[in-house]
Amino acid sequence: MSAAPSTPHHAIDELPQLRAEVRTLGARLGSIIERLEGTPTFQLVEELRGLAKESRAGKTAAAEKLAARVRRLSPRQALNQAMAFTLFFELVNLAEENFRIRLLRARRADPEHRKESIAAAVAELKRRGVSSAEVQAVLDQLAIELVFTAHPTEAKRRTLLTKLAALAEVLRHTSVSAMATSPEIEREIVSLWLTDRGRPTPPTVIDEARTGLWYFERTLYHVLPELQRDLAAALAKHYPTVRPPQGWLRFGSWIGGDRDGNPFVTGDVTRSVLKLERDLALTAMGRGLQRLGWSLTLSSLREPAAPALVRLAEKLGRNSPDWDEIKRRHEFEPYRLLVFTLRSRLRDPKHPLTEPELREALAAIDASLRRSRAAVIADGTLRDVESRAATFGLHTARLDLRQHSAWHARAVAALLGRDDYPELPEAEKCRLLSRAIKAPPPAPSDATGDLKAALESLDAVRGAPPEALGIYIVSMTNDVSDLLEVVLLQTVAGTNLPVSPLFETLDDLQNAPRVLEQLFDNPVYRRWLKRQRNHQHVMLGYSDSNKDAGFLAANWALYEAQETISAVVHGRGIGLTLFHGRGGSIARGGGPAAKAVLAQPVGLKNGGIRITEQGEVLSTRYHDVDIAHRVLEQMAYGVILGSQAARAERTPLAPDWPAAMAAMSAHSTEVYRALVHDPEFLTFWQQATPIDEIGELKLGSRPSYRKAGPRTLADLRAIPWVFSWMQSRFNLPGWFGLGSALEQHAARDGGLEQLRTMYREWLFFRLLIDNTQLTLGKADLGIARIYAGLVEDATLRERIFERIAAEFRRTEKWVLAVAGQNHLLGGEPVLANSIKQRNPYIDPLNYLQVEMIRRLRAGKLSDAARREAKRVIELTVSGIAAGLKNTG
Repeated sequence: MSAAPSTPHHAIDELPQLRAEVRTLGARLGSIIERLEGTPTFQLVEELRGLAKESRAGKTAAAEKLAARVRRLSPRQALNQAMAFTLFFELVNLAEENFRIRLLRARRADPEHRKESIAAAVAELKRRGVSSAEVQAVLDQLAIELVFTAHPTEAKRRTLLTKLAALAEVLRHTSVSAMATSPEIEREIVSLWLTDRGRPTPPTVIDEARTGLWYFERTLYHVLPELQRDLAAALAKHYPTVRPPQGWLRFGSWIGGDRDGNPFVTGDVTRSVLKLERDLALTAMGRGLQRLGWSLTLSSLREPAAPALVRLAEKLGRNSPDWDEIKRRHEFEPYRLLVFTLRSRLRDPKHPLTEPELREALAAIDASLRRSRAAVIADGTLRDVESRAATFGLHTARLDLRQHSAWHARAVAALLGRDDYPELPEAEKCRLLSRAIKAPPPAPSDATGDLKAALESLDAVRGAPPEALGIYIVSMTNDVSDLLEVVLLQTVAGTNLPVSPLFETLDDLQNAPRVLEQLFDNPVYRRWLKRQRNHQHVMLGYSDSNKDAGFLAANWALYEAQETISAVVHGRGIGLTLFHGRGGSIARGGGPAAKAVLAQPVGLKNGGIRITEQGEVLSTRYHDVDIAHRVLEQMAYGVILGSQAARAERTPLAPDWPAAMAAMSAHSTEVYRALVHDPEFLTFWQQATPIDEIGELKLGSRPSYRKAGPRTLADLRAIPWVFSWMQSRFNLPGWFGLGSALEQHAARDGGLEQLRTMYREWLFFRLLIDNTQLTLGKADLGIARIYAGLVEDATLRERIFERIAAEFRRTEKWVLAVAGQNHLLGGEPVLANSIKQRNPYIDPLNYLQVEMIRRLRAGKLSDAARREAKRVIELTVSGIAAGLKNTG
């Protein structure tokens, strides 16, 4: 197999080596397939590839031949073909990533001129004339928290992640000429060919937690010290009097705490995940302290330590079981005495080391060194240990809890003995809850159902160190009572997690300011908020708002919500952290996060931001140290500059721009809802996409629907909704409705010119249009029509498909008109070429998937044949995701 390589955002003149690597790896794969599976299998791969390329060249007969050839394949043949194209994309992606890593490393020599780096952010502040005092104020408030989640579109097993990482390492140290004959590469590709991409059983929540922690152990613990050094170096150059902050980047997690629609997240699971996270943190800190001890070999006979350090070692050592031995060995090495005492206390079951004790000890070491002749040593290993301690502490990531508001309502009804509680008027609910919070009933010992589950989840975190816990998120927050219910349950359970609403639907986003105003007017909640240092977290849902109202309306509602929420919270003198529930795909808030932050920095007034890092993007962002470094420095760049911008006087938007957005948003919502609320639309979607088959795959622990029973769009999770449209190449959630809105506005006098001005001068709108170009570019209505062929009712099929196709053409036309381009991604020629080059290799996977779905749905397969067909579908899901570099 061979193909021209595809790599977005890389310099054109540096591509020849990448092309050579891809050709060599494709040839190695082809020879391995021929040797292991026989010449007919390899020839069939080449035949399918050739037909796909001819079809892309406009030869209609080739597409018909491709479909006919796939129809004749046995399940075993189909599996080998799916494996061939899937593994090919895995190899291409590795080659592209290694090429990107080489470029990143080369550009590190001049970090200030590397776009979107920490050094570039600090240099930009200097260029703007921001004072040292203002920069210090910005950095003192800087707080970025990335929250890892697990979702049912993560298509890679941890086994596969490890194997691909091993092959990437081999490729990185092998020249192109040596790749053609390297026995090590041969072994790795053979191993990947013979490794099943599927799972024998669905992953458990514990499995997902271990996969999430794999990224911390593999990359994140190594990246953080480097990021801290980047910041320190940039400040030393431009702002030498500004102190670099510690702990400005932290991590959270939902894996093991997110109960919304996942019955497998129990109290015992939460306890187990907390232990896994702590065990990893203790292991990593133990290694760091070991290295620190070996670097701090200063003798008190040569350079006395500060008396306070010696006293602290004695104080902490009294509770160490190894104190006598440590003191005997390091009597004249006070720094090592303290460091090895810390290390001994890490896993002491009777007197475990606490995070405050760790921070106090590291600060004492730093202060003592600074006042000695060994001051230079403080900037070595100690800095790395300090940065890891500030970011990961002794817990790795802060675990959040999350549950749907409807579950809380039922739990409170049981707690209060009021079966009528869920139907009470909102005002009566709030009065009842306020009284109960002031005089809470005792926790019942015989609780059942939702109340038992709610109390068990809270009991699982009671007693955990506060540093190990995050916040409690209330999904589908509609009103004040949804938040007071959680305050009541926590009061009964004896926990104290900050409570965050999650505003998800269009109505909820628009009602958010009112809900928050009424919440802050409630004296019981204000007393609760005082316990949280008068700081409110508010989460914004990107996925469900899109599913509810469509792409344009969701984006505009989220923009307005940030403005109005910030005004309400800050107007009350309350601190605010906005929590962005972004996903990997454009439809779920994906895209360049740094630019999105800069497009609307209003929520960064307090310097803090939380962002979800969904399960489907972890394997592309955090599997490699260099790539993880790049992702994190880009985020830091956006937040640093955004925080400074939020504190400065803002240039107001042109007054007619928000009105234009509001009008277009309303029209796009009408168009979108007219489609998805069509009585027959759900039938079309379920038959024209692999949604039902995705729901049966063993990709994640969470069901695709929030609850059992009749399936509705409202109950479907937004992630498989987007995933199903992506796999079938419609990409509908990332563009539908926008074309009609642009067309209507452009028809007004001066409308098109206004849109073009907005595109040139308003970063938010430019990102909206450019992100749409990407989703349109990855969509393919020719392939989508093949999926539409699965719809049994021909009249329904043609009616809905033509409606979608017409809006696609309309959206493409007006997006290009607004951007002033002749074709999609005209401003990103390398990315456009990437998609063009990949399509002929993705197409066979789509054809294979459609054929296996057709066979399964016909209901005529034996049990063995059904299992084989499902294996092929699962493999094509991975392959298409790898080819598109997108899941859900």
